[in-house]
Amino acid sequence: MQLYLIRHGQSVNNANWDRKDQPEYERYSDPPLTELGVRQAQSLAQFIASTRSPSEKIQNVGEYRHSINITHLYSSLMIRAVHTGTIISETLGLPLVALPVVHEVGGVYLKTKVDGVTEISFEHGVSPAYLQENFPALQLDQPIEEKGWWQGGQEPVTDLLSRTKRALQFIEEQHLGTDDKVAIVTHGGFFNYMVRTLFSIRLDEQDNRNLPFWFSFCNCAISRFDFAEERVTLIYHNRTDFMDEELISC
Repeated sequence: MQLYLIRHGQSVNNANWDRKDQPEYERYSDPPLTELGVRQAQSLAQFIASTRSPSEKIQNVGEYRHSINITHLYSSLMIRAVHTGTIISETLGLPLVALPVVHEVGGVYLKTKVDGVTEISFEHGVSPAYLQENFPALQLDQPIEEKGWWQGGQEPVTDLLSRTKRALQFIEEQHLGTDDKVAIVTHGGFFNYMVRTLFSIRLDEQDNRNLPFWFSFCNCAISRFDFAEERVTLIYHNRTDFMDEELISC
């Protein structure tokens, strides 16, 4: 099995990050892609399509440029990931399957201060009706509630590593031991937890913010992990060489 982790295209929140301390800054609980984010997703999709090959010749594990030939495509249910995944799906002619468990750290919520007290919004993310209207080709492996897929509030940091393990367990149950090439459109924070889980890095610490390292993951970057002979091999990480310089955002 090959596992490709892909970060979504630039979101409105990503674009506004440099203004986060300014009064006019507005954060969205479930932000859409920017125009740049759409272009990034298109560039990634076209790159993957250009590397596809009918040949099933075994590639050397160390090769940097080679056929990707994705066979299965998943995405989180956050709008920026679904939109990115949809662009890839339409370009490759592959079904896009929702995988809610790979959502970004914290879930769908907003923090506001009222009289010095922090309040957390109680939101539910996209609903089946929203998906049907905006992303009708997305396949739901399991039904979601009419009000939306997210339970509301902010995800406790103590849930993050266990959620990552559930995501990895699902992928392994479905694809481990096969020649499947699985791509997941996910998020920068979740990616960091996934890498820590894959390589058993500091699993004693629940909160990434308390660690002295971070795995950078640019918008629409792609990283590849191979699963063979009971070990995981990192083939490449944060690959963006297929994008023109003006498309890069991290």
